[in-house]
Amino acid sequence: MDDRLNRQRWLDAGLERIAAEGAGGLRIMSIAQRLGVTKGSFYWHFRDLAGYEAALLQEWEASRTRQIIEHVETTGGDATARLRTLITLTVSSDARLAEAVRSWASTDASVGDAVARVDKIRLAYLATLLREIGWPKVEASTLARWAYCALLGHFRMPATRLSTAEIALLLNRFTTR
Repeated sequence: MDDRLNRQRWLDAGLERIAAEGAGGLRIMSIAQRLGVTKGSFYWHFRDLAGYEAALLQEWEASRTRQIIEHVETTGGDATARLRTLITLTVSSDARLAEAVRSWASTDASVGDAVARVDKIRLAYLATLLREIGWPKVEASTLARWAYCALLGHFRMPATRLSTAEIALLLNRFTTR
């Protein structure tokens, strides 16, 4: 197996562990056992646990923010269609990792910095879509911030999934002035 794939397996396993157990679940030996590799494999790809944690945060940002935005943009359509895609992807995602990273951020300033950076990117993208729909800059920023806060709250609710009709209602509220 090539080096990148092994590194990616470590990153995927680490993100899964954070989602399931929080940052405290990042124990090198137990992840190595789960992957069926030696602890030496970890040190081939990462200098130490702090380096692994930094790489995990970069992967979280890339896979849960930048790649989603790229996917929405690649899917295309007008701003309303892209907003529908974004809402659909977001509300149907597993929120455990986001919740765990936010919890971790409450005890680690570097994680807090990563969360703040991700929030800024997500809010800017959402505000951009709302501006393209026709909302003025200040209103688009306000709507983006409140929609994002509502989404974070939505994920705290037990086992709630939005139906297609509910997504359509939300989209209608954002696109009707």
